[in-house]
Order: sequence, then C-alpha cells, then structure tokens
Amino acid sequence: EKMMAGEDAYLLPRDKGQVRRYVRDVVDARRNVLGLFMPAALGLIFVMLAVPSVQVQRLLSAAMLILVLIMVIDAFIIGRKVNKLVDQKFPENTESGWKLGLYAASRASQLRRMRAPRPQVDRGAKVA
Repeated sequence: EKMMAGEDAYLLPRDKGQVRRYVRDVVDARRNVLGLFMPAALGLIFVMLAVPSVQVQRLLSAAMLILVLIMVIDAFIIGRKVNKLVDQKFPENTESGWKLGLYAASRASQLRRMRAPRPQVDRGAKVA
C-alpha cells in the first residue's frame, strides 16, 4: 500500500528518486494517446476475429499499423518533453535521456488506474 502511495522507501528501484517522481507527475498530468493502445488493439483484434471477411481484415490490419505508428510518435513526443522538463528542473541530473523517455512512455502506455505507484496529480494539473 505504501508503494502504491508513492513513498520512496517502498518503491521499486526503477521508480525511486525525485527525478522519477517528477517524470511520473508530468506523465500523469497529461492526457496520453499511449494509454488507449491496449483497449484499441484489443477491440481491433476482436473485430478481426468476429468478422471473417478478408477485406475487413486487411482494413483492420492497416488500422493496427497506423495505431502502432501513432503510439511510437506519441512515445517519442512524451520522451522529448519529459527530458526537456527534467533538464530544466534538475540541471545536475546524470540519468540518460533514453532511460527517462522510455520510463515516461511505459508509464503513459498503462491505463491511468492501473499505474503503480498511483498517480499523485490530477489530469490537467500544473506540474512545477
């Protein structure tokens, strides 16, 4: 329960530190397209299995590829944004940009209520 509340002593090593807390807050305050990937992918797969038409399956396969492309672009955008904000707030930070970008993208790809630790900020909140 303390880990889910975000207490630093109880967090997994990947989540510890004030930089990671700041990244979590930035991601949690933003509406993310990445969070829609799993529900959309499951819906497309369900339709592909339910409708045996070859034409529909081709269309849905193309839709799935477009969905993946959108997710990659959103992950890139959030990674760049997080790195820029971290560099401004923590100029002495030595953690690489790729690590923080992947951490932000992986958190953004989870449904908000499934994230661990739980979000500490509301959507649309100003993160300082």
